[in-house]
Amino acid sequence: MTDTKDPKDPKKDLWKANLLELFHNYFIGISHLECTNENCPIVDNWDAIEEKQSKKGLCALVKNTSTDFLVAKIVDKKINGLEQLTEVTIELRDEARYLVRTPAEKEKLLANLPKEQKEKLQFRKPEEVVYFINNSNFGENLMGAEDYLDEMWEIKNQIAWDREASRKKIINWVEQKPDPNDKSKKIEEFKGDYIYYIHNPDITNEIKKHEVFQTQNTKEREQLHADYEKLFSEIRRVYGIRHLTSKKEDRQNNPEIELNEAQFIALEHRKKRIREKSIKDAENKVFCRGTHTLTYGTAPEQREEKVAEVKQLEEIKDEPMEEEKLEIYERKH
Repeated sequence: MTDTKDPKDPKKDLWKANLLELFHNYFIGISHLECTNENCPIVDNWDAIEEKQSKKGLCALVKNTSTDFLVAKIVDKKINGLEQLTEVTIELRDEARYLVRTPAEKEKLLANLPKEQKEKLQFRKPEEVVYFINNSNFGENLMGAEDYLDEMWEIKNQIAWDREASRKKIINWVEQKPDPNDKSKKIEEFKGDYIYYIHNPDITNEIKKHEVFQTQNTKEREQLHADYEKLFSEIRRVYGIRHLTSKKEDRQNNPEIELNEAQFIALEHRKKRIREKSIKDAENKVFCRGTHTLTYGTAPEQREEKVAEVKQLEEIKDEPMEEEKLEIYERKH
């Protein structure tokens, strides 16, 4: 059976990787954690935690010592009826794996294992590990996004083909094939694909006819660009990405767009609550004794805008109306 898969395209792979990284950086960048402790290990590792959550769906922050913390990948797990992680296996950057088990769970697991297997296992206590979960599905942010990117790449190729086919072409009909020293040949070499020569032995003149070809109808290419923008917009909507657009900022700050972004705000609030549970767990396990404040998405920006709006309304309310100003003026004079 022959392999029907498309051959690897390095340009396509690089383009997809760059776009996926751009999208992931959006999710990583809209989360911000602060702490009253300037040496907070959770804050120090927050970007790495968010990156793991965005790309893998979940991760673990592991306490080695009171000052040494590592962000680990979760490679195996179970989820109980309370939607809690159990029987977790974590992997550090050096690929060392640890089973997170209580002393009782560890003893029970080792009871029926042969000695050679026992020696290979490494363990961590639950109080040394805090789990961070991206969303209620324990999934990464861009699951399935490559299907959209494959379709967008196909449209990009169609746009490039159409653009190439629509370029202005100068066609010289000549008596014989130009030799390397011919001026026409030199022009051809200089212009590259823009000039085409058609050899016709029946033509008596050196250059019988000169034609310029240029496509006038660009509607198909315009439709391809519209399809591309539509797909890009759909990716943003499906995966909860906002403020990643070429639109002018002043066109984004109006009530209609704010209503359209309500779905994004709701998603950000859910993610914020999930992260706050993990931060609370870290506080309970004394990873840090400081007070933590998490802001997620653009909620702080909205709050600042609302505060400024209320303040402006109060200032307007306090100002006397024009008639009142006139009466005050007349009384004074």
